[in-house]
Amino acid sequence: MKYFASGILASLLLSVPARSAGSDELSRAKSKVAFVYARLTGGLKPSPNELNTWAAQVVAATDKRAALLSIADEAVKMDSFYSVTVLDFAQLESNKDRALLDEAGTLSDLTATVVGLTRDEKDYRTILYDDIIYVPARAAYDAGSNTIYDILNTSVKNGTAQLSTSLKASTQTETTGLSVQAGIFTLRGFGSKYYEAGTNRGPVRFTFINYVCRDMEDLSDITVDTNSIRRDVDRKPGNDPAKFVNECRGCHFALDPMAGAFAFYDYIPPLKVTDAAPLLIATTPNAKTNRNNAVFPGGMTVKDDSWENNWLNSDIYKDLWEPSKAKGKGVKEFGEMIAATKMFPECMAKRAFKTICLGDGVKAIDKASIEKLSSDFVKGSYNMKALFKNAAVECGSRIGQ
Repeated sequence: MKYFASGILASLLLSVPARSAGSDELSRAKSKVAFVYARLTGGLKPSPNELNTWAAQVVAATDKRAALLSIADEAVKMDSFYSVTVLDFAQLESNKDRALLDEAGTLSDLTATVVGLTRDEKDYRTILYDDIIYVPARAAYDAGSNTIYDILNTSVKNGTAQLSTSLKASTQTETTGLSVQAGIFTLRGFGSKYYEAGTNRGPVRFTFINYVCRDMEDLSDITVDTNSIRRDVDRKPGNDPAKFVNECRGCHFALDPMAGAFAFYDYIPPLKVTDAAPLLIATTPNAKTNRNNAVFPGGMTVKDDSWENNWLNSDIYKDLWEPSKAKGKGVKEFGEMIAATKMFPECMAKRAFKTICLGDGVKAIDKASIEKLSSDFVKGSYNMKALFKNAAVECGSRIGQ
């Protein structure tokens, strides 16, 4: 679901030239107001009366940013802030292609929990480890199906329901029936995308992409010990030992011992759309975790759900991590480790900046903005709603400068 918001709109608004005082100052203020409001509401325009009133307030204000922040406060009262802007933000982590979709599964327990934590201004770190889930307020949760979320999403798109008022907070303990409660990692919306088949290294990779804004290659280090690399990794791929030494080991030295957190998890898609397909949690490693064990029999075997952060042994990357969380067991402690990194608030700021400002954050001025947003995010107790508002004000303030 989209409104008129686009990269073209944002580019035009951000490129409004500086003008003289008086009426030109009011014109610039209107452009700033329109940008802040549109980017937060998914493209909605303020009414002419609102635009004129708010622009006049910006012109008269001594603190222009505070005036724009009050407009951001009004924008986030609109349901489209949640049903478009925040849902789009959440969608990027709900599928491997990081695509914005408009289909069944767009709203799920994963994306609904992102929306709910943002709406309720909760500490956003908890999305990675807490006993929390957001469910449609007037429907019974189904651990094997996404139907109740699809129905709500259809109602929101049809205008017969508002997403902002249709979700209620609950605990996974009283809702999912699973033996573990650990933020997104024990939600069907996550498991159905990342636990199917494979060797469960994927959940680590996509958690990194979405919550520390780094892929495996961004953390590669070929100088660290390789004793923790699994048996399914060929030490001479294509009969070329140098490829393993100079490439493969750089990621697997840390990826493999960390992926142990997900050793018990699996998801088997339904044969028919009417079949139930719940998230599966075992008490011992799934067979897929140790498959292809004859490739290099001397490699590591996964025996339980313990994990270790070998990046702390890397002279290049050790400063990115919290030393007190060097190892643990299961996905809950894994999530706590990710949430404690310096990279987490930086990543949330970068993603919010891209969502609101439609920029990749590579320019010097953008990097400075993201650094400020990250700092304010931490100081503000990891409040995602505030982060979105601050991003809109940060970029809106630049218009005409």
